[in-house]
Amino acid sequence: MDTKKRVGLRIRAIRKQKELTQDQLAELMGRSVDAISNLERGVSHPSFETLERLSETLEVPVKSFFEFEGGADISAKRATLLEELATVATQLKDKELEIGVKQLKALVR
Repeated sequence: MDTKKRVGLRIRAIRKQKELTQDQLAELMGRSVDAISNLERGVSHPSFETLERLSETLEVPVKSFFEFEGGADISAKRATLLEELATVATQLKDKELEIGVKQLKALVR
């Protein structure tokens, strides 16, 4: 999967973590819903200005859009699931995260 799509998946995961719809994010940024959709689907590259606005609007550092889970050759489905898992995990308290890790390990066995 290419970087453009991976960045789009990160933007989507962070937006969902912040419990915003594409409409809401578009309004906050002064962009169209189509522009947000194109970014999230990896159809268009975000400019530096757009990355800065996303960072400010979503209250995350710019680098967070480039923190990918998994390797470069994973499927879109797997990349999406890994991004969602990472996003959910960051919201957990230490004890909850510990329980979640134990449950995931049990699934692997």
